[in-house]
Amino acid sequence: MATSTSPRKAYTDEQGIERASKQQQEGLEAKVEEKAPAAAHVLRMNERFGSEGGNQLAGGITYFSVLSLFPLLMLLFAGLGFFLSARPDLIQEIENQITSSVDGDLGDMLNELVNAAIDQRGAVAGIGLLTTLWSGLGWMNNLRVGVSAMWKVDANEGGNFVTKKLADLLGLIVLIVLFVVAAGVTAVGVSGWTSTAMERLGIGDFPGARLVVWVVGFLVSVLASFLVMLWVNMYMPRTKVPVKSGLKGALLGAVIFAILQQFAGLVISSATGNPAGAIFGPIITLMVVLYLIWRVVLYVAAWTATTQESLDAALAEVPEPAVINIRAGAVRNTDKSASTGKALGVGAALGAIGVGLASVLTRD
Repeated sequence: MATSTSPRKAYTDEQGIERASKQQQEGLEAKVEEKAPAAAHVLRMNERFGSEGGNQLAGGITYFSVLSLFPLLMLLFAGLGFFLSARPDLIQEIENQITSSVDGDLGDMLNELVNAAIDQRGAVAGIGLLTTLWSGLGWMNNLRVGVSAMWKVDANEGGNFVTKKLADLLGLIVLIVLFVVAAGVTAVGVSGWTSTAMERLGIGDFPGARLVVWVVGFLVSVLASFLVMLWVNMYMPRTKVPVKSGLKGALLGAVIFAILQQFAGLVISSATGNPAGAIFGPIITLMVVLYLIWRVVLYVAAWTATTQESLDAALAEVPEPAVINIRAGAVRNTDKSASTGKALGVGAALGAIGVGLASVLTRD
């Protein structure tokens, strides 16, 4: 077997050291990379997601997402309270509707809740705003930690605390606005608008009209999701994201979310079609949907972080300083060896002196 005096790049890690483990793992990965680079990229993405704890991070982000919803609902009710206080006629209509729809004490209790929400709108708004700020910043921090982890970056390391919290606040505001826009587009739906426009143009009955309506709605959904994913993919990581890779990752995530929206009914029915879902209802469905969303977000971040462009731009990890510890036994052995050497030296010197004296005494 021929020897090599230079390291082989395929087996060399980020520190420039040729590793035996690299040689063992290289076989399948090299073949996949050579024959199907896209499949190799998927393998790198999955390895990065698993090694950085993607499942646990997605679960943590889901928890803080649910926690942040309750203060947002408080703000929503406070906003409705301010709106209804300016429209007393609507209050009477709502109370009449509740009374006609819900009989007995339950209807009276709901009316009391509506009146209490209107009367206490200021306090609810204040408490809701403070708790939204606190829980929202916690949610943003967990989201940033999760996305940054896919880049092998510790989001909490270094930096000014105030600056980071201001950046999280900016990210929270922009993300909420983008979520509202995307959710509004999805809820209202573009299909109805497209159908109306086609009917007014007189082309609503031509063959393939339904397909055109579906395609337009799908593309608009992709665009709305793309804006959200672009912000998450480019702004959230505490590292510089290559623009080309960031755009590709955002588009990939947008397409995945648009496809998931087409099967949203199936996901919700599967989440509620079991005993736990039937008992706890919407909260279980919400947690399942949010968990799927954040898994997709982290997978997209891992995909973006493992493009060749991102890998080439990433800084090599600096290994920790090596610490050499000398064992006590080795020190004792060294001391014994030194003592033995000294004894032998003294003995040799005494022997030489004795020989010299003997030669002097035996002279004629």
